[in-house]
Amino acid sequence: MTALFSTASLSGVSGALVKLMTAQMQLGSDLLESVTGVSVPSLTSELQQRTKKMTATCCTIPAPCWMPQPLGDCVSHTSQCKTACIELVITNCDRTPHPVTVSVAGDAAGDVTVTPATITLGAFMRGKIKLCFAVPTDAKNGEEHEMVVHVQGCRDYYLRWTVSVGTVGIDSCHTITIEDCPDLVHHWYDHFYCQRGCHARTGTVGGVTGTVVGVHG
Repeated sequence: MTALFSTASLSGVSGALVKLMTAQMQLGSDLLESVTGVSVPSLTSELQQRTKKMTATCCTIPAPCWMPQPLGDCVSHTSQCKTACIELVITNCDRTPHPVTVSVAGDAAGDVTVTPATITLGAFMRGKIKLCFAVPTDAKNGEEHEMVVHVQGCRDYYLRWTVSVGTVGIDSCHTITIEDCPDLVHHWYDHFYCQRGCHARTGTVGGVTGTVVGVHG
């Protein structure tokens, strides 16, 4: 009973402390304004914003271990007859080599060239894969092509790539950096079945069918 009472009694301390600090800041602002005539309304608002983040009761939980990790959105602005490219700079953070494969899905995936589609990165090595989309001559102003770039390495990733066509534009090229590292840390939000290290994946490498080399971390 004592523990429950103490927890309940202390639950409102953070809120009371915030109110006290806010009142003191407001008092200081009023005193400064009365003496100098200078108003500082931003002090209390900034304090409230900071304390709101500090006293938040929720936190962001990332996607589960079996879902691809997001790399964000990339928008390429170009025009007819021009080329939009993305260069993936991938670093293998693992102590063992493993292959990295890139594929594209979307309405214009068939018009995207991937060079090379698969590379094998040695331990702590870095490699590059380039994707290019040549805008056709009959493309219209305002036309957009949205694609999803899938990267399979030690872990899985995805990038949402949009090519926006305009009447004025030049060749476009973006560089996306990927630190392909094994997940060796167990977090409190992880599912019990999450495998540490690289994701296990079966397939064919070098003509041999089986578990891909290095995926166990």
